[in-house]
Amino acid sequence: MPGVTGPHAALALTTKPPPVAAEELPIPTAAQLDLLRAALRPASEAAPAWRRWKARGIALEAVDGPSGRLFSQLWSNREAAGIGDDDLALLKGVYRQALASNAVTLERGFRMTQPLVDAGIPVVFTKGAAMVAVAGGRLGLRRMVDIDVLVPEAQASRAVRLLLDSGVSSFFPQLPALVGRRHAWHCIDDAGTQLDLHWWAFKTAGDDDAVFRTARQAELLGRSILIPSATELLLSIVANGFGGRPPAAPLRWIADATLLLETEADEIDWDLLLGRARRPGLTLALRDGLGFLADELGAPVPASVRAELDQRPVTWRERFAHHAALTDPRLGVTLAVEAELHRTRRLHSPAHVPRDLLGHLAQVTGAASGSRRRLLQEQGDRLVTRLRTGAPLLR
Repeated sequence: MPGVTGPHAALALTTKPPPVAAEELPIPTAAQLDLLRAALRPASEAAPAWRRWKARGIALEAVDGPSGRLFSQLWSNREAAGIGDDDLALLKGVYRQALASNAVTLERGFRMTQPLVDAGIPVVFTKGAAMVAVAGGRLGLRRMVDIDVLVPEAQASRAVRLLLDSGVSSFFPQLPALVGRRHAWHCIDDAGTQLDLHWWAFKTAGDDDAVFRTARQAELLGRSILIPSATELLLSIVANGFGGRPPAAPLRWIADATLLLETEADEIDWDLLLGRARRPGLTLALRDGLGFLADELGAPVPASVRAELDQRPVTWRERFAHHAALTDPRLGVTLAVEAELHRTRRLHSPAHVPRDLLGHLAQVTGAASGSRRRLLQEQGDRLVTRLRTGAPLLR
């Protein structure tokens, strides 16, 4: 059950049971919060949290998926948390598996992106690869299932062609690379390694030149790569933690942000972060995410930053889209997310985006011409099928 108390309880609770499991939402349940503290905090907090979690009678083998992603960090923090021998074998095994898997994934990711580097396209490694670099190359600390990179939007189409020419395959071959309409394109190599090529740093449209201007060199597996600055990395971690329907890796944003703030807090330029937070669609995620980190895990977020985010105006579409990140992709909620994407696309590139939401939906579902008629036909067929089968109409 949702167990966060205090100022963030409203984020973890809804007026009715959430359509997805509470463990899959961005704000953790009480059990998940104890596990986070056991994995991330010093002994004074980690040990009591681990005892509380054990008292719930949950076996490590039976935890929810998001909690399972914390096992490597539980192993790393085992002494502070006072984890007993009966649980250490599993945690150690997961850590070693992550270490070996990440080494292979990174090497393949480096090979996949080399054609882009050779062509002079700036490639910034984000998410998992960036966090492993921040952690000093500790490969086992955070499991990566794919490689995420950011390239300039103006060079994204060229990057896609180079990748296809190198022999990789589109992860969704039925869809074109929707540069300028979605945030990323997904591809795989012949070994099954997935590369996510992003041209927007977030799921909503916007100018992300600042990521490239402030990117820094990092060493990973003996290679020099570009990763975001500490400020841009924190912005990405927290804002993307509330993105998706629901977010793909709940709890991971909390673990990553905590690690970053522990190792690079002095490198965070809070004024710059507030400036970047004016990019459409980020205010509420940063307000709630940074507030949670400060209140529940003692993160060093300046009170002035929180006050500024609290006072910033947001549109109803941004509020509804943020609500969607905390609930479920029902039809109405999905439309709210699309309405926010439409708004940000219009702000970012008005000449190439239809004025109406229906035209936007036609574009982002793959109709290059923005065919509203085709979209309506497809949705009508889907509605008829659901009526015939008795499937829920709003999912």
